[in-house]
Amino acid sequence: FSPLGEIQASKNAFSGGSYKITSAVLKDVVGVEKMVLEANVSARGKSEEVVEVVEISLDANPIKALQRQSSKPSPPIPTSFLRSSPNTSSLDILVRKLNRLCHLLTLYKTTNSSPSVKEINSTTGKFIQLASQFSQKRKVGIIKENLFLNQVPHNRYVRQYFYDMASEAVLEAVVECSKGSIGNRMLMTCMFPEMNPSMDSYRIGTLLELARSVAIKLAEQNLRVRVCVQGSMGVGIFTGTPKQLNGVSTLLQRMDWQSNAGEENEGMVGDYVNFGAIGKDHVVNTQYDDKGEVVQHQDDVFLLLCPQNMVGIESSIIPNLSEMVEAAGDRPVILLNPDLTDKVSSQGQQSVRGRQDRITFANSFDTVFHFANIYVSGTSYFPILGALTKLNVREPWVAHQRRDFKDGGGEIYVPIVSDEDRIEGEVILDCFQS
Repeated sequence: FSPLGEIQASKNAFSGGSYKITSAVLKDVVGVEKMVLEANVSARGKSEEVVEVVEISLDANPIKALQRQSSKPSPPIPTSFLRSSPNTSSLDILVRKLNRLCHLLTLYKTTNSSPSVKEINSTTGKFIQLASQFSQKRKVGIIKENLFLNQVPHNRYVRQYFYDMASEAVLEAVVECSKGSIGNRMLMTCMFPEMNPSMDSYRIGTLLELARSVAIKLAEQNLRVRVCVQGSMGVGIFTGTPKQLNGVSTLLQRMDWQSNAGEENEGMVGDYVNFGAIGKDHVVNTQYDDKGEVVQHQDDVFLLLCPQNMVGIESSIIPNLSEMVEAAGDRPVILLNPDLTDKVSSQGQQSVRGRQDRITFANSFDTVFHFANIYVSGTSYFPILGALTKLNVREPWVAHQRRDFKDGGGEIYVPIVSDEDRIEGEVILDCFQS
């Protein structure tokens, strides 16, 4: 990363070992811009090591001699975007930049004496822990202790913790979308045991309560929200609704929104919160009468609950969803726990034709909130090993390992590895084992 590295690569090009950086000590960190190192250099023909003081930018990329080994780009941390939030401290930005440098080290060939990839990845989690201990603001990448997600049904305070955290993250993302800082296609994943439809602990009420919490949070900011649930899919008599969404549309409208006269959210439903299905016909734009007065306000945000394809149905949810996204224009479209992967169908309509287009569309949604537990395998859900999180649009991806306190004193989720991109399962399990 430094001029010393360039010199070492140049002098060792034809005669390996003629120039070595034997050790280095961190002497200073200047803001979030650079760090100062004191390096000991051993050169062939000189009896003593030479001490060199070198500055390295925290946004640096590897020297050109190493860049040939990997074509993976590594953009700098968006400092200005992070600083636009009062909850982001300089320490958080510093840790993000140091973690970026750590991951760059794993991409390039190192010497036998260098730390292993596992050790470098684990260091990123330790940086997150360090920042949480000293930060006076919101602790980035930290999960509340003693959630006891292995116990189902969950306690009410546990559910409320996720409702509040997810609602705040969605609101922050919508605000940033209005500023043009991020796109309008948003992905929200909340997969603790009561929200995981593949587990016996799945509770439809938790999904509805989460949707209500997010919708009310947005409506309190004078945003009109349309909560959408996909309808029946298929052709002719071969139609159906995903089991996960069976009856959700009716339950969503019948649940208590505290919207009646004299209640906390009086008049909210029907004005600021409305319901619909997935499709361009359910996108409401501003309508005017003959006098130019508004008779129907447009929807500002669309919250889509668990859009998904179905096994055996010769149609995909993608066409209706893409038409709806296009009709929404630049307004935020938020997918909550979607499953947009192709499913098995008798005539192969979900596995062959247009598959790449569907994959590209599904990948066009950016994560604004993510919480998913990590298990031993896909068929064994307990005990919980940890969790993979991205707690809002400004935070990094962090993998946590669940650990028990001594003598049954509770549990804690410890950050193990962090990255700007979603962390692969192999990297997480490798760090867990270390």
